[in-house]
Amino acid sequence: MLQFDYQDAGGGVITAVFGEPQGRSWWRVAIHIGERMLVLSVDEDTDQIEATLEPVAVGGDWRPIHALDPIVGRSLGWCWVGRNSQGYLDMFSLGFDGIEPEVLFLAEASALRLKRISDIG
Repeated sequence: MLQFDYQDAGGGVITAVFGEPQGRSWWRVAIHIGERMLVLSVDEDTDQIEATLEPVAVGGDWRPIHALDPIVGRSLGWCWVGRNSQGYLDMFSLGFDGIEPEVLFLAEASALRLKRISDIG
């Protein structure tokens, strides 16, 4: 899933969040951290989430993901990788300004769905 050393991204201040739309989901999501972006995408063959750290891209069909505006300006915290009962890596969650997870990315039918995480109780 992680195609890089997460410590190279963790702690960086988020400057923008963009996605390439696919209906109500996203083909890819890019979390900009300075001159780089943490890119989450789904492998079309396995429906597993892949995470890469890439230079900021220009052009394409990137659009702001306004639902994630509240994380802009915050520091990228810890990440968690989730495996389903079939062994596929199809969940990825992120925390901001620390270690509490706040956003979940779920691979569904070769696309990313975004979910907010909230405490129960």
